[in-house]
Amino acid sequence: MTDAHGDEAPTDEPAGGSFAERLDFLCRHDPRGPFSSPRVVRMLADQGMPAPSDTYIWQLRTGRADNPTKKHMDALADLFGVPRDYWSNDATAAVMNGMIHSLNKLKAKGATGEQLHRQLVRFTKRMKDGVPPESLIEQLHTVARLSEAGVTATAMKRLQDARVTRIAMRAADLSDKSLTAAAAMIEHFRQLEGLPPEPPSQSHT
Repeated sequence: MTDAHGDEAPTDEPAGGSFAERLDFLCRHDPRGPFSSPRVVRMLADQGMPAPSDTYIWQLRTGRADNPTKKHMDALADLFGVPRDYWSNDATAAVMNGMIHSLNKLKAKGATGEQLHRQLVRFTKRMKDGVPPESLIEQLHTVARLSEAGVTATAMKRLQDARVTRIAMRAADLSDKSLTAAAAMIEHFRQLEGLPPEPPSQSHT
């Protein structure tokens, strides 16, 4: 299946090392996609990012144009949720491509493209904050093993919620001093995870 510019359906081939190959890989394998070149332009515009023409994106994807501006490179990296050095750093590209492949495998277990994209964005932020990629990859492998064992995305969310509930119940009898210390530790770990100080559902309006 192709779009107006001849974009093909996604395949499982690894991305190459050129800008064109990496951009085309992201368009094909983004968990929310695959995306045609016009769709990429619309998404950039919808998010208020620098948006070139459909034809120019297609030219960049196919290598017919090889002169992207820095603002377009940064906008495309932000759109796809990868680090901005994805285009120039082979190690970064290899890590992110592996993560994208692993995340896409979770679709069969009930995870949506948007959920998987948000997870990719979180991984990117944590890498920027200094978390070793190896630890993030291990988290993905753990989730993949659970999925292979038949645990769906919905079930994993229930398990996560139950774990939070157990932590709260065990903290019920602690002293004020201990609760303050526990709250400080949780805040520290939320910062490491790249999360806001309070979950959205608990934020004050």
